Amino acid sequence: MGITTELFGKEEGKETLIKVAIWGATGYTGIELFRILLGHPEVEIKYIFSHTYSGESFSTIYPHLERFESIALTSEEEYGRIKDLDFDVAFLALPAGISAERTNLLIHSGKRVIDIGSDFRLKRLEDYKKWYDFEHQYPQLVDEAVYGIPELNREKIKSARIVANPGCYPTSFLLGIAPILKDNLIKGDWLYVDSKSGTSGAGRKGSLDLSFSEVFESMKPYNVGKHRHIPEM
Repeated sequence: MGITTELFGKEEGKETLIKVAIWGATGYTGIELFRILLGHPEVEIKYIFSHTYSGESFSTIYPHLERFESIALTSEEEYGRIKDLDFDVAFLALPAGISAERTNLLIHSGKRVIDIGSDFRLKRLEDYKKWYDFEHQYPQLVDEAVYGIPELNREKIKSARIVANPGCYPTSFLLGIAPILKDNLIKGDWLYVDSKSGTSGAGRKGSLDLSFSEVFESMKPYNVGKHRHIPEM
């Protein structure tokens, strides 16, 4: 496919480009990832996988991507064995509980993984059952995964086979609080965090309470005391 070089006319130099495959590119997280990678000078997008929209073009799902009309989304089954595919890094933008099995296959096929989802953010296996309602089957991969905040784990991320992308609320909290904790500037045992998220954080699946007319110029608490990002914080 080679989207970066073909559509933007950059010098081939393929020996220096990082070849990337994206799983789940049609969700809000996946499409934003696609946009960012397109502008990266050292990345070549080789494969774009979507189980839901296999066979359709990007522009069918997102009309603003009209110039990518010729790019057909595919399911990985069409390509056969993953280890035979020509890419270096896999980005997984998949629902909770799905990335883990895919990561196991990718790692044993010699690929590196950046999981945009939640399957490797937590270190205690029981937390996945409690907060995400699935039994994690790959404890060795959980132990190996590096929490993907570059400001905190930059050197570990550079050599990691599995990078666990952090949740939105933990990111907003940790980036602000880590330097203060490092310099012992906080006294006491309690921290109060005020973070807010847009409705896109809930994904593409529509519901009345997330519609524009319901949320415009408004805020509301949700999942109080049971939000999935609590164990990250």
